[in-house]
Amino acid sequence: MEAVGSGERAYSIRVVASQTGIPAETLRVWERRYGFPKPSRRPGGGRLYAPADVARLRLIARARRAGFRPGDVIALSDGEIARLLEESPGAAAPAATASIAVARGAAGTRRASPASLAGEIEALIEHLTRAEVDHVRARLRALAITLGPKAFVTDVAHPLAVRVGDAWEAGQLEVRHEHLATALLSARLHVLSVAFEDSQAPPVVLLASLPGEAHVLGLEMVGVYLAARGATPRQLGGDTPPDEIARAARALGAGVVGISVSAAGEPAATRRAVDALRRALAGADAELWIGGAGASNVAEDGDRVRVVAGWDDVDRALDAVRRA
Repeated sequence: MEAVGSGERAYSIRVVASQTGIPAETLRVWERRYGFPKPSRRPGGGRLYAPADVARLRLIARARRAGFRPGDVIALSDGEIARLLEESPGAAAPAATASIAVARGAAGTRRASPASLAGEIEALIEHLTRAEVDHVRARLRALAITLGPKAFVTDVAHPLAVRVGDAWEAGQLEVRHEHLATALLSARLHVLSVAFEDSQAPPVVLLASLPGEAHVLGLEMVGVYLAARGATPRQLGGDTPPDEIARAARALGAGVVGISVSAAGEPAATRRAVDALRRALAGADAELWIGGAGASNVAEDGDRVRVVAGWDDVDRALDAVRRA
């Protein structure tokens, strides 16, 4: 240990590696890849690490032993990492177990303020415009960890998708930016959904979109949200004929069929497809949920049919199915 210009004690990379258990080469890789740690330099070029860096690296080393990847935690504050460690399954837990605990919300009880999340979303938009994929991916990962699956969907993924769509329509973003955002969000939602893939809890909710509706990001959000609420979502995908949706619902024993309707579709054609799906589901023990920006244009609540206009509606519809 030696003093640097400010009078603060500093540590060589060899000493830091010994004290934290993180190999020197790994520290160099993190410096290049993540921008942390950021050591000062001796006149000869050797790295010198401040005590605060060493303390943070010890915290990150503990998180690694608990199963978190470096990219999951380096973007977090020391307090957020400490909170994850307090709520994680234990220091010896394998990565898969820790990831499942995070995705299920064991570390997802924190709620950020609307203002801070609005700032996060605007920052993500800015990074998208600069094609800074690694940064956007890291921030989405960090937000998913700190918020948990439900809040990530409702407070980040959905508002970000809406903001990207609005910015594209206003000419502020190009198609490539929209596609990039969709791909990054879809990847993060997939990671969250993996934690619930063995669930068999009722009801089974089959999620699909009708012919001409190819976008499935909204369905992926709903799937994660429902899984976090203890239901069992099954994704059938986009652009699916009504009779195929009905056959899949019967084969899977679905208690609910959920379809997404965008505002871009032609209402008359979509209404015909919805009617065809209702007829195909006749006799099946499945309720039909219709969501998306165009849902209210093509259907209304009726016998075994619910228009689901928001997350509160999803909660109420799920609770009603369970009571029934």
